Amino acid sequence: MDDQRLRAYLLGQLSEAEAESLEARLLADHEVFEALESVEDDLIDDFARGRLDAAESARVRERYENQPDRVRFARALAPRSARAHVVSFPRRQWLPLAAAAALAVAVGGILLRPERAPELPLPSAAPPPPSAVLSLGTSRSGGTPSEIALTPDAPALQLRVRLDPADRYDRYSMELRSAAGEVAWHVDDLRASADAGELDLLASVPSRALPGGGYELGVRGVNEGGSPEDLGFVTVRITRRP
Repeated sequence: MDDQRLRAYLLGQLSEAEAESLEARLLADHEVFEALESVEDDLIDDFARGRLDAAESARVRERYENQPDRVRFARALAPRSARAHVVSFPRRQWLPLAAAAALAVAVGGILLRPERAPELPLPSAAPPPPSAVLSLGTSRSGGTPSEIALTPDAPALQLRVRLDPADRYDRYSMELRSAAGEVAWHVDDLRASADAGELDLLASVPSRALPGGGYELGVRGVNEGGSPEDLGFVTVRITRRP
């Protein structure tokens, strides 16, 4: 995965379709998720050192406004790292400000101890996004729709679509159509994940694309140089909880 594309995603510079495709890759590929974490660390490091232009800096401030400790910690380490060239930038799990203040950083043989900062309460963990596991049928007719409830604060719906193990293709596409036949959401270039003999497709559907009602989910598979083939359909009913 290209680091520049991951950086553009973090800065909100990708189109909606490109962002949705990348989010699907993040769910399906752990290596891509780890690469995104590394690019995010570098982006915040560049922000702390003043390497971003005005537009990029504004996007970082907007995106991480609810993580002020993370940015303050990066700024605190930036001047020391520039002199010593030995301070590594933390990844993935960020220390709260009180823990950062307790660090003793050796720079040029001199032990530097930051002033102790007041302890801040740990942020509460965000609830996991709603998810649904669906199995495809071979016919558009029949079958009781799968009921899926979304709350107003749910940013997306995580879909896991179970495929026939024989339906192995290079790439897959997924599409949701409303009862009126309009395309509510579509994504291409998905890769299937195989686990314990099961073949699954993972995708993240933005909540804003699902105002409620009945939908038909269709999946296609395509091999390099071939034509897309319908693999099946399943009906779902979205309800929006207050």
